[in-house]
Amino acid sequence: MPTNPKPPSIVRASSDPQKDLLRQVTASLKDGSLELPSLPDVALEVRSVAAERDLGISDLVTVIQQDPGLSTYLIKVSNSVYYRRAKPALTLAQAISRLGVSSTRDLSSSYAIRTLFFMRNKEIKGYLRDIWQRSVYTGSLAHVMAERCNMAPDRALLAGLIQDIGALPLLMHLEKYPALLADRDKVTALINQYSGKISALILNAWHFDDELVNVGLERENWLRDKRPQADLADLILVARYHTYIGETAVRGLPPLFQIPAFRKLPLGELDPEEGLAFIKTAKAEVEAMRQALV
Repeated sequence: MPTNPKPPSIVRASSDPQKDLLRQVTASLKDGSLELPSLPDVALEVRSVAAERDLGISDLVTVIQQDPGLSTYLIKVSNSVYYRRAKPALTLAQAISRLGVSSTRDLSSSYAIRTLFFMRNKEIKGYLRDIWQRSVYTGSLAHVMAERCNMAPDRALLAGLIQDIGALPLLMHLEKYPALLADRDKVTALINQYSGKISALILNAWHFDDELVNVGLERENWLRDKRPQADLADLILVARYHTYIGETAVRGLPPLFQIPAFRKLPLGELDPEEGLAFIKTAKAEVEAMRQALV
């Protein structure tokens, strides 16, 4: 997404602005002109260094220490419940050594992505805040669930945060339709219809691997059943489902035990509220992850 985008022009009133917007988004998807956000520079640099076999922790420190916020975040995560050791990590080098290169790469991307969810437009800001908070909750739950499923927790956290990235270009388009932007139900319907496809386009453009691309593409595809073995997209579906428990929106979802992803994952028994029983005992860990990113 450009650093200084031109202020959007207001589209002339139409008898059906929703159809106008759909035509615009569909056309830009087909011809490849849809404006996609860019992964923040610090995340790109960290991913580049992490991919080089001849580079190591000192090289990562050199890149990451340029961003004090990211440095603080990595030290904080390295001292969290999941990584805690007898002695706390006091320096960035100690934190990276404890986390490992792969986790440092994924956690750096997770931290950097949150900057994309902040815009000055007041109407859009509210939508982005809600989307980001659900993504953070999903990622935090996925981080806790991943260890039970023999998946990488920090990769699961990143996957939870990127699944809604496709909402960003949609909301940028909506700036041109003030009346439509004010209708929360229609905006939600548009995001649900297009966000998955656009997320996949963005993640491909960022050169993320196929497994992460599929997480975005399969967003809220509750009855997804692509293969016998569970994958990262299945884990994220179950984690996201839990963010709706306690909300009225959960009434429109299939029961958790009927979701193929849940049946494939070794996540234990349900509690009386139709959620995973072990999540209650892991509440502190989930909340610590959320607070680090909100």
